[in-house]
Amino acid sequence: MRATSLFLGLALCFCVSIAAAQVGGSGTANTIPIWTDSHTLGNSVMIQNNGLVGIGTNKPGAKLHVAVSAASGQAILGRNLSTSPNTFPLGVVGMSNAPLGIGIYGDAVSTTGANVGTVGLTASPDGIGVEGINDSATGDNTSGVVGLFNGTGGTGNGVSGTTLAGQGSGVAGFATKGTGVSGTTNNASATAGFFDNTAAGNILIGAVNGVHKFRVDGTGKGFFDGGTQTGGADFAESVAIASESDRHEPGDLLMVDSTAKRQLKLATEPYSTLVAGIYSTKPGVLATTHSGDQIAANEVPLAIVGIVPCKVSAENGAVAPGDLLVSSATPGHAMKGTDRSRMLGAVVGKALEPLSEGKGVIQVLVTLQ
Repeated sequence: MRATSLFLGLALCFCVSIAAAQVGGSGTANTIPIWTDSHTLGNSVMIQNNGLVGIGTNKPGAKLHVAVSAASGQAILGRNLSTSPNTFPLGVVGMSNAPLGIGIYGDAVSTTGANVGTVGLTASPDGIGVEGINDSATGDNTSGVVGLFNGTGGTGNGVSGTTLAGQGSGVAGFATKGTGVSGTTNNASATAGFFDNTAAGNILIGAVNGVHKFRVDGTGKGFFDGGTQTGGADFAESVAIASESDRHEPGDLLMVDSTAKRQLKLATEPYSTLVAGIYSTKPGVLATTHSGDQIAANEVPLAIVGIVPCKVSAENGAVAPGDLLVSSATPGHAMKGTDRSRMLGAVVGKALEPLSEGKGVIQVLVTLQ
């Protein structure tokens, strides 16, 4: 009897302990549970749907989808508390194995405002806000950082860098073999590279190992330690030209239009002292009274110094290298000058090539005299 009572007592205690250990509570389907106290489960903020996990969303669109509506703060925060001075502790890492994959992608989807896809921030005097590294030693289009702006209007930027340090850089590019910073545009009216010093200081400085070699100041004036070399062959001035029935083209001999102000026209008179120069084919330097972003209407480059192609006629005899050239009766053409009494102030240049007969185009050294 005593054994039976002992058995019943033990069984009763066992049942009570099992009842006390049971888990209670309720939840929503597809919601990952969370312990609300020591033995009760309830809903967490995480949803699992078709193998996708969402935080703050009932319809996750990725393996991990985090959504918040906070006016400030972060949807995802990665922070490494290591203070090691000689290693590379990482806060967030994004990796992709695909040939066209993207490790980390930032997208500000609002179509208004000054939103930013990705921001990098550092408070260290020697820190870097965003650093992109491409470890490939081959390829023609490898890039450390690529920024895309898909807007069709506004003043958005693919990549924007800002620094408050006196010697800092908004955007810095470094390459051991390739290009440090490259800008490309596919729009004919767009600009591949744009530099704006809002304080009117230097717009651009070029250096070799830290030693300045050229700069462009806030007025647009360029300073070049080693001189300049251009693809053209002469110095030209942009000057308006009269509207005439004949079409003007490079190589034309031009004269001053005495009926207008600062305007030219085709040379049509032999030995004219109004001769001004030659319509330049490819000027090395083009001077103009207009600012850099103004389009000069109805103007042509007038070559006044240098070597340029010029239309020439042999109507006053065959032209030989070294002959002094003057205007002719053939519109837009020069000829050999033979009347010394009429050549003062009428010479446009010196022939560098021969023309035995007819009309043609030869190289001329422009030397107005």
